[in-house]
Amino acid sequence: MARMHRTFSIKRLSRALQGFSVSAGDPNLIVNSMLCDTTRLLSKSPEEIEAAYSSNPLILLGLMEISNFASLFGGQTDWAHFFQLFRRNPPVTTFVHFLTPEPDLEGYSYPGLYVSQAAEPAQVIPFVQNVLRYVHHLHLWEERDLFSLVSLLRKRLIAAVVVTEEPDDFDFNLLRALHHLNIPIFSRVPLGPMFNYNQISGLDDLFAKIHRLCPTFNARKVKSPGDGEPSNAPTERFEFGGGYSSFGVVRAMGGIDGVEVRGKLEDEAGLIVDLGDADVDITLTAHIEDELYRMLSRHPWLRLESGGYFKLVLLGRLREPEEIGREIYRRLKERFALTLVSVKLILDSLRLQSLKASVAAYKEERRQALEKRGDFDAPLFACTFCQRYSKNGFCMVSVHHPPQCGLSYDALRAQALFTGSLEQFSIKRGELTDKRSVLYSGVSKFARILSEGTITKINLQSLRDSPPPVTAYAQNLAYYNDRLDGIIILSSDYDGYSPDRKTFFGFLGEVAGRQIPGVMGISDDYLRSREFLTAEGGLKRVVWMPSVLKERLGLQKFTYIATERECTNIMSLGSFLKERGFSI
Repeated sequence: MARMHRTFSIKRLSRALQGFSVSAGDPNLIVNSMLCDTTRLLSKSPEEIEAAYSSNPLILLGLMEISNFASLFGGQTDWAHFFQLFRRNPPVTTFVHFLTPEPDLEGYSYPGLYVSQAAEPAQVIPFVQNVLRYVHHLHLWEERDLFSLVSLLRKRLIAAVVVTEEPDDFDFNLLRALHHLNIPIFSRVPLGPMFNYNQISGLDDLFAKIHRLCPTFNARKVKSPGDGEPSNAPTERFEFGGGYSSFGVVRAMGGIDGVEVRGKLEDEAGLIVDLGDADVDITLTAHIEDELYRMLSRHPWLRLESGGYFKLVLLGRLREPEEIGREIYRRLKERFALTLVSVKLILDSLRLQSLKASVAAYKEERRQALEKRGDFDAPLFACTFCQRYSKNGFCMVSVHHPPQCGLSYDALRAQALFTGSLEQFSIKRGELTDKRSVLYSGVSKFARILSEGTITKINLQSLRDSPPPVTAYAQNLAYYNDRLDGIIILSSDYDGYSPDRKTFFGFLGEVAGRQIPGVMGISDDYLRSREFLTAEGGLKRVVWMPSVLKERLGLQKFTYIATERECTNIMSLGSFLKERGFSI
């Protein structure tokens, strides 16, 4: 079916809006409030609006927004929908808008992109609103600063427009406005000398060019239904181990790189993986051991289970012990850049019994080592994963101050030391200038570098004095309430309000990408840490958190911490605290 050719007239659009009365502060008018206020033009004549439009093509976007009150995601303006885009793995880094529907997109997976398609011209407005919110809240762009916006869109591939069919008059005017913002245009058809655009031959070419501009992005074709799908027939399962003598352990010891098998597949089974790399210490082996179990939980035919006693599981058919050992060796080598991996698969019951005590002793020694280590002796790391989408999206990480997203200290440490990732790396702690707030000169130095000078100091354990910046990945938000002289915590899985009428995502919209005294993004693990906000008094200073978080952390014994079940407003929370001896 041939596409209808749409003509364009700014006068006609202006006449359609005559008589409209719109408040410049309407939350739906994101383009008008952040980019180009056209509400004042509604009282002008169509001829005056046409004259203004000839010098400023952005007026078209503002008038289109007013004409249909387009809002984020086709009418939804809540922060939860917006920030969920950046809490994906990988997060959205680029908004891509197709001027016309592209059915072939169904055959692709494109993680990291948020793709919108327009059947009507006005559907470009949610795309522009997304981009403006994105750069304002996560790249700290100041509203109405067109020069900075154009510079930012030139520097990073935050947005792109795709043309797949011959544009009509309306499309050409939209392209003119988007081109004025310096949003890159990719076109499968010639657009003439008016636009500086990227010629593409199809979707493969488009995604390839986006990958060159944004190396973290990788699109792939999706298999057709039925291609390579597993059979629904039941899979035969073979289990070995599960008895008292069985065990599985990863140790920080030497050995010979390779695989060694002792015995044959019968009843009992044991696994010892010895790692000889210098950076693998006894505490890191716990994470690598957990990661091995996790990796093999998705393996097509091999599983390791640790419920109760160690168990080796084969799916489909029996395999030779040597093949099992090589598969474990291969998976570890693929996941981590380890130089010495010694895999010992033990199927001899007598040998298992003789080693059981030493393995148990090693695990107990590891448990004690994990409990004893502290922030002042273990290495420090930085994670910049969230800088994919945010200028200040980084975490400074220590043993008792893990990342905001919920990743553990050791998971990040393994990423930094034994993978090719450039987003996690160790940092020199430098001089400890404030032990109470845990202020290191090295941490502040890297914060200045990563934030391009906008953050000059970070106290790892202080909430009110130079806390770490908040990322959109934060599991929880902790913030100081002056009236109560206490700390309130909001959880990302809590949809309700705090006593001072804050919601998690609404508050995140105010603080994400920024260092704000009195506000910190925190993980569940940090809340469990004995070093939690020591400069502020720790858990003794927390006065409210959602019940779902309190139960998840096992903090029911802290009866002075209220939840929404006891207090729903500041007055009731104040009374609750006074009853428990707090002075407010």
